[in-house]
Amino acid sequence: METQKIQATITLTLTPEQLLMLLNAQPPAPQPTPAPMPQQTPMPTVPQAQIPAAQPMQTPAPMPTAQPQTYTVEQLGLAARPLVESGRREELVALLAEFGVPSVAAIPEDKRADFAARLRALGGQI
Repeated sequence: METQKIQATITLTLTPEQLLMLLNAQPPAPQPTPAPMPQQTPMPTVPQAQIPAAQPMQTPAPMPTAQPQTYTVEQLGLAARPLVESGRREELVALLAEFGVPSVAAIPEDKRADFAARLRALGGQI
């Protein structure tokens, strides 16, 4: 039986510390073992078929606005009467002048709610 010679080249990549240890023939110092990595739980996935399609944004329906309270000339007159009877006639006349009318009966319909609010502020019950 014939013996064959085999020639091989081995390449090692060493850090400087490893090379010094190899040349000094000292056993390697124990390396601290790294802390185990916490196991990450995978994020649940939702199959594409279960994801609802994006809906177009809908603008809400406009809220119905309350109609302002309407008042009759009679209601305004009844509310103004206690003011006159309690001696506050001048305040009532001044209020009528602010609305540009000579009497409660002349208050335009679209101004009656405002007039009623002002009467209420003066103490009128309406």
